[in-house]
Amino acid sequence: MYIERSWRFPALRQHIISALCTLLRFPFALLDLFRAPFVQRAKKHPRSIVIIKPCCLGDLIMTTPLLEVLYRAYPEARITYVAGSWSKVIPEHHPAVTEVIDCGSVGIPGRYSLRDYRAFARRLRALHFDMAFVLDRSPMLTLLPWLAGVPRRVGPDSKGRGFSLTDRVPVSSSSEHLQHEADIYLDLARALKLPIEQPSMRFVPTPQECQTAQHYQGTQIAVFVGGGSNPGMDLTAKRWPLERYRALVQKLVWDLGARVLLIGGPGDAPLTQQLLEGLEVPTGSVLDLAGKTSIGELAAQLEACSLYIGNDSSPMHLAAAVDIPVIGIFGPTSPEEYGPYPTNDPRHIGLWKHPTRQPCFFLGKMRECQNCTCMQAITVEDAWEAVQRLVPSGSDHEVRP
Repeated sequence: MYIERSWRFPALRQHIISALCTLLRFPFALLDLFRAPFVQRAKKHPRSIVIIKPCCLGDLIMTTPLLEVLYRAYPEARITYVAGSWSKVIPEHHPAVTEVIDCGSVGIPGRYSLRDYRAFARRLRALHFDMAFVLDRSPMLTLLPWLAGVPRRVGPDSKGRGFSLTDRVPVSSSSEHLQHEADIYLDLARALKLPIEQPSMRFVPTPQECQTAQHYQGTQIAVFVGGGSNPGMDLTAKRWPLERYRALVQKLVWDLGARVLLIGGPGDAPLTQQLLEGLEVPTGSVLDLAGKTSIGELAAQLEACSLYIGNDSSPMHLAAAVDIPVIGIFGPTSPEEYGPYPTNDPRHIGLWKHPTRQPCFFLGKMRECQNCTCMQAITVEDAWEAVQRLVPSGSDHEVRP
């Protein structure tokens, strides 16, 4: 038996789960009365904190502003991050994290058994955490720190699914009131009245990874044409048409004199090969790195770039986390929820022309769309105008502040 398998009627499934979670609030509240003294201690001086967010790469990068806040608020605490095998590289590259625990497939829908789940709960219980932050809307993950005996449990309460938390923070369930994912996580800190200064995403490559980065004298621009594939989900509708990327790359080379780096993982290599076919640019002006770097090496390479251009994806968030300007191209997802962070940074631009201004992908689910025109609506001229706003023409080619 596997947990969280998809049912035949997903809408009915969601309503049933929400109703059950709402009913479960009352018995869990009564059980927590017996733990009240331990919760009070955890409120004042947590010695060990666990963050639970198994998947996925981009989502974990968006949790890093919260990590900074927790690190400053609880400097004496040991911060442990629970992440999946696929995405644990993100907390491994954040200085606030003391230890990373690989939860394997636990937390990825349909990929773990009840035995795996119970074994992992026992593993967490043996570590005696004072406080947990559950950064996932899954009721199974929300229940995990309760089973692990963590006295204080904080997390977003989406559609009543925070039933087993001691500190439930409301999340809007309306696509008309969009909130960035990073701010949803920061709302947990706000609910605890923790000081928040200038939150930003962060990823720190190792010195060895930095040595692998290739530098180029002049403007170096990273372009990502893939994305939309994660464990448990494929959303290739997030990809801008390949022929438009090809036209944009040619303008970057010929009109801007830039060197273009095509980035991505092994699964993106066929796309970059297709883009290169028919590309008319000088030899050496476009370098294909897809599938040839680790996440840490890619981050180091992005640090050496003047600009990132690409789809809503983990490389986009990684570029923002190493503090370079970003042009994100959006369609079924909204930059208000998933754009480069912080959203008020003038060096970040999210291109989005959704006809209804309400995303098709919302609260982790993709709605049915009869006419997927949102990606087609963004033209090469739109992207080029954004490039010119960030990288002016001229001999120095420095990015505008």
